[in-house]
Amino acid sequence: MRNKIIVYAKFGLIFCISLISIVSIASNSDSQSLLLERTLLFDMGDGGSRFYRIPAIVTAADGSLVVVADRRWDRINDLPSHIDVVARRSEDNGKTWSDVITIAGNDTDIGYGDPAIVLDKNTGSLLCIFASGNGLWQSNEEDLMRIKISRSVDNGKIWSPPADITDQIYGKNCQDERRRHWYGAFAASGRALQLRDGRIMFAMAVRTTPDWGGSLNNYVCYSDDGGVTWDVSTNAADLDGDEAKLIELNDGTILMSIRNREKGKRKFCLSKDRGETWGKSYLQQDIQDPACNGDIIRYSSIIDGAAKNILLHSIPDDASIRKNVSILVSFDEGKSWPVKRMLCSGLSAYSSMTVLSDGTIGVVVEEGKWDDALPGDDGFKLWFMRFTYDWLISSDTSE
Repeated sequence: MRNKIIVYAKFGLIFCISLISIVSIASNSDSQSLLLERTLLFDMGDGGSRFYRIPAIVTAADGSLVVVADRRWDRINDLPSHIDVVARRSEDNGKTWSDVITIAGNDTDIGYGDPAIVLDKNTGSLLCIFASGNGLWQSNEEDLMRIKISRSVDNGKIWSPPADITDQIYGKNCQDERRRHWYGAFAASGRALQLRDGRIMFAMAVRTTPDWGGSLNNYVCYSDDGGVTWDVSTNAADLDGDEAKLIELNDGTILMSIRNREKGKRKFCLSKDRGETWGKSYLQQDIQDPACNGDIIRYSSIIDGAAKNILLHSIPDDASIRKNVSILVSFDEGKSWPVKRMLCSGLSAYSSMTVLSDGTIGVVVEEGKWDDALPGDDGFKLWFMRFTYDWLISSDTSE
């Protein structure tokens, strides 16, 4: 590749980027063009762990990037297994990354996994929410799947010991009679949400029956004091969903994007009262979903002085197979998603997004598989990628 220079304007600033330093995706099609960064964060075998999964990314208060993930030591399976929650940080927009930081699971045989992360803009703290102990389908009244939180006050360098919030949410010690009889629950991994008024919330998948592999209900868990005390939505947003993500719309409505266990199209649901009650879920015809976790974030809002309202959604772009993770764009607060750009061609699964302080977009994606019905070895590589909004919406991919 010739060492040429691209000059473009973004947010009133001029950037000059040498293409010799920009990494292209060799395995992807010509339509992929170039990314600003593409860095392998976690690979199978790193640090002696056989597998890594379940990424989540956030931009911290100081502008640094923090990625959390599962270090699945022995098996690729979910809990109950030997799993740690680990993190890596970048202070240069994803060019270089710190050594691995263990958030939970070091020197213990208790498993911790499926992390979600959020920045509390009121305090600058990061909250990492995750499951521990028993698995979702093995969870029972005497041995519940636990929900725990660790906190960092230094932008992800040091994390507090996990605090157990399970009794506030469900189980025999919960004050809410109905939730005492739930069989299992976990926070959907990826990005949690903070509303403009400071409320922090995450979507939960809840097992309300003893049936193995039965339906999962989607509730919302929320806190108005920075994550110390928690409450749960009155009703479920969906009665047969799975991992879900949340976004606040300009009018205060909360939109939940829900993994569809039946595959086909993504499920959406709306709340008009800050997540406390939910309407009826519906299929979002613009977004395919092969029963996979995805992400939804806000890129810009006219409330903040931007020219457009822009939401981004990441998801494998297929109705049945986890492959071709793509980014979709909405300009009408999630009603339609007319722009779509493939980020990873080939087998790929979970993803998590963040907006950096310079206006570029960072994504962490699982590339690989764990479905024995598909060819190849099970396992994932967790890649960080960074690109501009202009790249995302551009139809001209020529170099």
